[in-house]
Amino acid sequence: MNQSSQNGEFHRADPAYRLKMQRWLAGCVVGGLLALIALNLWLARLGSTLLHANPDAYQLWLNRLLAGLSLLLGIGMAGFGLWLQRMARRTQLERCWPPSSMKTSTDVRIRYLTSADAFVQQLQAATWALWLLALALCAWAGWLFVSA
Repeated sequence: MNQSSQNGEFHRADPAYRLKMQRWLAGCVVGGLLALIALNLWLARLGSTLLHANPDAYQLWLNRLLAGLSLLLGIGMAGFGLWLQRMARRTQLERCWPPSSMKTSTDVRIRYLTSADAFVQQLQAATWALWLLALALCAWAGWLFVSA
């Protein structure tokens, strides 16, 4: 897996993993585009229906929708923070980045010892930042559910 070269050792890319990540990216782009189109259509209809309906009912529905989306984003952030923490632990144990068990979609130069230790600190800081943002989003979602 590791190969020496003039610039140091590299963690070689996994072509199957690269293809899988490209498919995930394409799926996310298509899904996001469809969601934007659906949102545009929904907002266009909302303007015309709002004139004939109870605005308080729409306010309640929008608050709950926003709370649900905030909760989903918060859970996603917390999950990504857990993944980052696992990567930080593996890197700290092996004292090299990327850990030997990690798959990459491109060749990555291996960082050893103090460089890896500094990277572990950055990963841990990013983990805490994600967890704090996730907590804030989940708290805001809870407030939206209760206040609605």
